[in-house]
Amino acid sequence: MNSIRTGSAFIAFAILTAAPLNAAILTGSVAPPPGSVNLTTEGNLDWIHWGLSAATDVNRKVTGLSQISNFTTIGAGTSVVRLTDSASKYSWIDGTPTAIVTNTPGGVYINNFDGPGRGFMFTVPADLLSRVLKVYVGEFTASGTLQAILSDNSAPAYSQVLTGAASQTVQGVYTINYAAASVGQTLTVKWTETADLGNNDNITMQAAALALPIVPEPTTLALLPGLIVLSLLRRRM
Repeated sequence: MNSIRTGSAFIAFAILTAAPLNAAILTGSVAPPPGSVNLTTEGNLDWIHWGLSAATDVNRKVTGLSQISNFTTIGAGTSVVRLTDSASKYSWIDGTPTAIVTNTPGGVYINNFDGPGRGFMFTVPADLLSRVLKVYVGEFTASGTLQAILSDNSAPAYSQVLTGAASQTVQGVYTINYAAASVGQTLTVKWTETADLGNNDNITMQAAALALPIVPEPTTLALLPGLIVLSLLRRRM
């Protein structure tokens, strides 16, 4: 019995360690955001929120080491204004300079109202470690596109449109799973307006959260060797 357990554990270890550690990942999806977002919970590595009380306000995870950069604007002459009525609200209990916030509707938006090409850009660190980045955005009478690019180009760039509607506000949360093929890299995220659907078109950005992916619970890990052996036996049959 002990030899079977030892063999199972060895097979599991071999399979888990056989996968290349430098395999790059860059995938994503977009969905409607929840009505209330707890950034402390979502960003176990780091989080950032823009526009708490003014367009220039930036709040961060106090222990996050500023891994998520502040944004820069895309497009000549692009100007930024505070958003005051986000349908998705944001809370945290580990922030700086404001330590605790509950359900703020704040954010920022591009207010040039003159068509596609303007937006926001920021970066997060990338290396062999898999991370999950969530970006909370919106748009009014416009469609925007989020693009993510690894600095070592070790995986194809991710790009996806958040389809808007004329005279309507649409919000989304992009979830990006990524890892680079080498250390010391960055992931650059761009959120730009790509379709003008009417007067006063604009795009918004509220927050971003960076986290390690959820790992299996100990009970799941305990079952893993047996499951792998069972899978191998079925393949042989």
